[in-house]
Amino acid sequence: MFRYVLAHAGEHPALALAQAPPGLLSPREEAILAGLTFLPRRRKWLLGRWAAKRLLGELAAEDHGLVAGLVRNEDWHRQLSILNDEAGVPYVDREGQGRLLLSLSISHRGDWGLAAIAIEPGACIGADLETVEPRDPALVRQFFSESEAARVGRTGGRDAERTIARVWSAKEAVLKALGLGLRHDTRDIVVGDEVDAPAGVAEAWQARGIRLAPVLAVRIAPRSLTVLWRDLDAHVMTVALLG
Repeated sequence: MFRYVLAHAGEHPALALAQAPPGLLSPREEAILAGLTFLPRRRKWLLGRWAAKRLLGELAAEDHGLVAGLVRNEDWHRQLSILNDEAGVPYVDREGQGRLLLSLSISHRGDWGLAAIAIEPGACIGADLETVEPRDPALVRQFFSESEAARVGRTGGRDAERTIARVWSAKEAVLKALGLGLRHDTRDIVVGDEVDAPAGVAEAWQARGIRLAPVLAVRIAPRSLTVLWRDLDAHVMTVALLG
């Protein structure tokens, strides 16, 4: 269904300094990085590109059809640009050949960067990484549905923090898969109870039922939406697949 890479800033000394590892970026990406003067923003942006190109390299090494023939020389990283369209959705552009026909999603929290690619042709993916940590109560009041807020209210302490992270991560992943981002009302996506995961999904992943408001349900029909999440110690990772 999908492949992902979760990368850490400690994998290369340059990343921790908000600098590009040698040979990682294309000329267009180098120009974008030069315009990012806020160090935390530079670091997150680089982590996303590091994770995405690692993932592309892994798929290419397996001769996966999505990226067949990608790795032909040692300079292949510089031939690929991870860019964003007008809606902020990341995509892969190959010098001289244009946009690759695959769906890519990127997320980052702290020292971690996440990149995920939908394996099924034509599918759209949204991926999100969230930290399990104390949150401003206003997040639940303003952005959660009544049922989601009630679920949080039934828990406490660290369990409540994890519940909030799971719900918020699912909302962000779905909005990314729909190509909307946080411009849309998050309450139009209601995260439900656990459901059976599709066949072939690894045990670590669990599926969540999702109810979309009519304005979004009409947008995706007749396609199906699958939302999978897994706990990673201090983080929650969610992938939404629109197929």
